[in-house]
Amino acid sequence: MENLLLIFVCLFLGFVFKHIPIFPKNTHIGINTYIIWVALPCLALIYIPKLDFSFQLIWLAAMAWIIFGLSILFFKVLSKIFNWDRQTEGCLVLACGLCNTSFVGFPLLEFLYNSKQPLHYAIVCDQAGSFLVVATVGVIVAMNYGGDKPTTKIIFKKLFYFPPFLAFLLAFILLPFGGIEKLFFQFNGLEHIGTLLENVLKKLAAPLVALALFSVGLQIEFSKDNFKLLNPLFLGLFYKLFLAPLAIYFIYLIVFTEKNIVFQIGILESAMPPMVTGVLLAQEYKLNPKLGSFLLAIGIPVSITTVYFWYLFLIS
Repeated sequence: MENLLLIFVCLFLGFVFKHIPIFPKNTHIGINTYIIWVALPCLALIYIPKLDFSFQLIWLAAMAWIIFGLSILFFKVLSKIFNWDRQTEGCLVLACGLCNTSFVGFPLLEFLYNSKQPLHYAIVCDQAGSFLVVATVGVIVAMNYGGDKPTTKIIFKKLFYFPPFLAFLLAFILLPFGGIEKLFFQFNGLEHIGTLLENVLKKLAAPLVALALFSVGLQIEFSKDNFKLLNPLFLGLFYKLFLAPLAIYFIYLIVFTEKNIVFQIGILESAMPPMVTGVLLAQEYKLNPKLGSFLLAIGIPVSITTVYFWYLFLIS
């Protein structure tokens, strides 16, 4: 129960503090920097080396790629039906084709399962899935809709200048050893160093849940002008919160032999709200910025309920 309360309290505090005049503006930038440069890399180094590599993990990563590919087709068709401009179409693809697998996904999964075990698998959805999508095809799509020409140099720069991705690669190197702690067990007399480093990583990653939710709260914004965008908003969230996880559910029924926790985490992560980074990327290329902000403002609070219903459906 306290984890559910934490979610709402952190979101609420972020939203309230944003409207306090003396509260520093753009605080979320500093918080996001800590999350991206410190907490997420630590999380990757803690959990990924402890995974037992299996065929199922590939489908965890594939989830984000499938949803993004389907979003391009889905919103292309809707754009022709409703005569949306390219900026609106591009915004919907980048926002609703990408899942908020970390900032909202990690806290929600921890609440639903009352355990950190789901994070072992959620980190795969996030790093090998959502992040790689936004840093590669996401950039290409954004530049295409924004009128720029994507280059290989830009894409590789985004990949290798992103600390969680570098930590993700290092974590895979540590996979045969089972993590930093067990790595040092290979050396007599150095066992305590591995335990010390592992504990430090855990403490650095510990604030991630509260900080991520508080940062999201700071970025939620409502405006009267936004309500002119109800049509793309509704259809975008209908795809992101219902159709996308439904598609993943039926695909997983085919490729998974049992409805285990990996099966559940993949679907729940696919049901997460629009990705903050995807919206920021859309805004960077001037792809209907107001719609992007509105998708976050409505999508994140609503997703807490819809993800919970998906969870009940999966465990029933």
